[in-house]
Amino acid sequence: MSPTIVTEAGKPVVALGSPGGSMIITTVLQILLNHLDFGMTLPDAISAPRASQRNTASVAAEPAFIASDGPALQALGHIFTSTPEIGAATGIAFLPGGLFQAVAEPVRRGGGSAMVAEQAP
Repeated sequence: MSPTIVTEAGKPVVALGSPGGSMIITTVLQILLNHLDFGMTLPDAISAPRASQRNTASVAAEPAFIASDGPALQALGHIFTSTPEIGAATGIAFLPGGLFQAVAEPVRRGGGSAMVAEQAP
């Protein structure tokens, strides 16, 4: 599942993982890039369309990725193979004030569930 924890100054920022065999690494990377570099919320980063290049002649990509980014990349010579879904991630964003945001896939693999449990005082 490639459990990944990102820290800043020794404090957790985001934790996430995904099943998906050989597509795990590209799934986790795209979520991290979308969240940390492109400023998406963790729910938006997890639900964003994905592609996975695994050193093959074509790029496996979800239909929404091909529709949005495919034309520009095809103009550069990329070839796409459509796949219904890539990964099924869950994650936790560590928010200011000690808050947590638990996130699961909204649609992939039938959607997920993410909840935060509180320990009673």
